[in-house]
Amino acid sequence: MSQGSRWCASLLLAFGLSSVVARAQVNDFGVGGVLDVPSARMAPENTFTSTYSRKDVADIYAIAYQPFPRLETSFRYTIFNAREKSPIPGTSCFGNADFCDGLRDRSFEVKWRLRDESEFLPQVAVGLRDIIGTGAWSSEYLVGSKKIGNLDLSAGIGWGRLSERRISVNPLAEISDRFSVRDVDVGLGGEFSLKSYFRGPNVGAFGSVRYSIPAWRLDLLAAYNSDSYAREVALGTIEPPDALSFGLEWEATPGVRLALSRQQGGIAFKLSAALDTGAPPSRKAPNNFGAGKGTAPPANFERGLTWWPRLTHDAENSGVFIKDLRWDDEQSITLRYKNLSYQLEADAIRRTLALIDQYAPMKVEHAQLVGEALDLPTHTVRYRRPSGGASALLARAASPIEIGPPIELTKPPAETRPVSYPHGGMDLGLNLRAYIFDPDHPFLYQLSIRARGEVDFGGGWRGSAIWVQNIHSQFDRIVREGESALPPVRTGLKRYLQQGESGIDQLALIKRGKVGRDFYYQAYAGILEEMYSGVGAELLWRRADLPFAVGANVNGVRQREFDKMFGLRDYQTVTGHVSVYWATPLKNVDAAVHVGRYLARDTGATLEISKRFANGWVVGAFATLTDVPFEVFGEGSFDKGLIFSIPFDLYSPRNTGGGYRTILRPINRDGGRMLDNWPGSLWGNLRRVQRDRLIEYQDRMIPE
Repeated sequence: MSQGSRWCASLLLAFGLSSVVARAQVNDFGVGGVLDVPSARMAPENTFTSTYSRKDVADIYAIAYQPFPRLETSFRYTIFNAREKSPIPGTSCFGNADFCDGLRDRSFEVKWRLRDESEFLPQVAVGLRDIIGTGAWSSEYLVGSKKIGNLDLSAGIGWGRLSERRISVNPLAEISDRFSVRDVDVGLGGEFSLKSYFRGPNVGAFGSVRYSIPAWRLDLLAAYNSDSYAREVALGTIEPPDALSFGLEWEATPGVRLALSRQQGGIAFKLSAALDTGAPPSRKAPNNFGAGKGTAPPANFERGLTWWPRLTHDAENSGVFIKDLRWDDEQSITLRYKNLSYQLEADAIRRTLALIDQYAPMKVEHAQLVGEALDLPTHTVRYRRPSGGASALLARAASPIEIGPPIELTKPPAETRPVSYPHGGMDLGLNLRAYIFDPDHPFLYQLSIRARGEVDFGGGWRGSAIWVQNIHSQFDRIVREGESALPPVRTGLKRYLQQGESGIDQLALIKRGKVGRDFYYQAYAGILEEMYSGVGAELLWRRADLPFAVGANVNGVRQREFDKMFGLRDYQTVTGHVSVYWATPLKNVDAAVHVGRYLARDTGATLEISKRFANGWVVGAFATLTDVPFEVFGEGSFDKGLIFSIPFDLYSPRNTGGGYRTILRPINRDGGRMLDNWPGSLWGNLRRVQRDRLIEYQDRMIPE
């Protein structure tokens, strides 16, 4: 079955961005390799790669990620027989689907580097293709790669499909007879095929050659594939192919590569693009600060106006809102601030401290900044101002910055930035939504205008609204209805897409605050997302100096009518989870476990692992197991997917804290489903101001 998703938009975005690139030489399956065979090569750590390959046997859309130096992961969607070639002479696949290959396959691949290349020995890796899936590409391999000048040679042995051109019996059968039998069935998929890995009566041999011509940014390619494509030949998609393939690959621009080749007797094409998700964001000038920018200063700005109005005015034009000022003593001040536009909190802090250096009286030797996110105090930055002259150089020997938890402010402020409530804003933007993985229509889209408005009522109260106005939609072509033995909490997506082309995606009121020193809360009510209205609340125990937190949420929701206006359907339920969050010692790796009740009234747990960077990138995966048996859950067996959050700041000339977030599910089912991330978990929204994130860029906070 299929799902509504915005994954294709992220794929197109990756192709379009080249300011933060990474080098990755991938094969048609989106992993390190040449043409249609793998190699032991991998991309640099934190590289995100998107690949599209088109050839007679299939069209392949793949995304790959290198989470660790030795681990490569990939997800792909394959449209077999994309040209709908019929095995019956003189006929087409239309009306003869039973005789044609109509498989639409989703599969995962992992590859682990066993050893690094040395002067005399090759780099060696082991891989599993189609580790969770239908088994259409099921194969495993052991491969080595050795570079000699501009020549990169690879050779390996394979099991499964990569053993169809056999060279010998399976050597692992000497260990146990069980390795002689391979249990693979091209079926619904969704489970680990533990009885197939490295099994089967035979093994095959494959290899590749890549010769680079750096001056032309060109590679000459050749490969020998041990996959004979027996399945596709039997279905009439292609004629029996030659094992040898040849091609050219050109680096059109850094990070973007084009390949043209001859494979399986036909012409093949490939496009790939790679981005470095761990790249530090560049420092940009404030968006609205400078001559002719920002709001006009007060009328008496140049005539003896005190330093406080000057500071707050320039800070706001710089993208930082300073709320108030307290004098701790004659040499020390404390300010509360809120980051309005910077992706990196360190840049907001640096700009604020630079303005303090510029405007605060010389007698002020120390300044404290109490930072807020979501209108909640989250951290404190202590700053020692330079004294000037030679002593300033000595002061810089020890960092003038200290980072700590938020302090309690007991003194009344001496100065306050006047704010009138309610106030807010609105923005308009084009929105591309994709509907993918439908066997009848692998890619459909809707182009719409997305209007978002927010109102701050003060005291932690906020209102939020999103209206989507359709411009052009292909969703009326969707034919397949969702099928489920569970309450249709998500499989009714087709009707929301077709009857709610324009409508309300969100209209809700939210209240945030703190209870005691370390407890944060949010409560909300209204239209919470595309399919559900209701009320809910979340409580989070969090300390800024600890790498873990514990939270709990509960939601009473009712399903919305398909037109996405104010009407409600009969289905209602209570859902909630207890969550444990952990910022692990592995750099940028976060883990979370959520245990509780889901929308379909099933109970279970979700495990989430992600790499989360200070620049705003998030790449992760999750899996949910509940008390729903696999046969009741349906195709896919259990809920699983990939998480992506792409920051706009890395690819924009302006400072912005915005981004694009999407969840890619191979199959849209009803088991293990939560509300769609609104208003977002407190831990996730506060993650960028956790102590480890602030310390990572502590030196960047120091004004120059």
